Amino acid sequence: MRKVLIIAGFDPSGGAGIVLDTKVVRALGEFAASTITCLTVQTTERVYDAKTIDPDFFEYQLQKIIEDIEPDSVKIGLLGSEEIARSVLRNIRRYNLKNIVCDPVLKSTSGFEFGKDKFVEFLKSEFLKVCSVITPNKTEAEVIFDMKIENFGEDILNSIQQKMNKMGIKSCVLKGGHVDGHLAEDVLITQTEIYRVSAKKKGSTDNIHGTGCAFSSAFATFLAKGYNMYDALKQTKDFVSNLIHNSIKIGKGRLVLNP
Repeated sequence: MRKVLIIAGFDPSGGAGIVLDTKVVRALGEFAASTITCLTVQTTERVYDAKTIDPDFFEYQLQKIIEDIEPDSVKIGLLGSEEIARSVLRNIRRYNLKNIVCDPVLKSTSGFEFGKDKFVEFLKSEFLKVCSVITPNKTEAEVIFDMKIENFGEDILNSIQQKMNKMGIKSCVLKGGHVDGHLAEDVLITQTEIYRVSAKKKGSTDNIHGTGCAFSSAFATFLAKGYNMYDALKQTKDFVSNLIHNSIKIGKGRLVLNP
């Protein structure tokens, strides 16, 4: 059994964060361990507040679990602060961790901001370059690459690829669920290649909670299984599309995924 380490925040509704990530990894037949970065006051309707874990306690937690389980891949979600991010970066390097999938959570769908300017600049200048792949949504990609992304035209994708090379980012998956069009197209951009994976949209994801978390945790799981980056993307897209199609209503707000 492959081991996936989840580094993310806690959503008490169970619709996102570590709870959902763990469900996804288990649904795909592998083992999930986790370290909590941040506690949130959150429902299916919105994020009300967030509080990061004490950085020293977090690092102690992280080091002990890495030394014990020796993960095959790592999914990084909500970090919450520059101190937590620096701790993760130190330990990625210390333990030479592989197959690192980063979902750069900067703002919730309801508008709650998890990262300030200094934190975002640290991600862009130092953190993201150690990751195997990043999986931003449209808004996050626009912040990271400092550009508008209205579509996935060749000029835009080539510009992103050039920016990635300058920033040292190895691979990026642009998720097309929030980009206009009848296709739900995801694009894998490496430092030398651009790959498109398309499927017909099964409806809007705007009213579904946790799709970004599920996508990145599934991607990390397929990398742990030994898939290459392109095949991991195809498998992840199929898996998450089915989750979206079968999402359920459990609270007063958005639908949730049910792996």
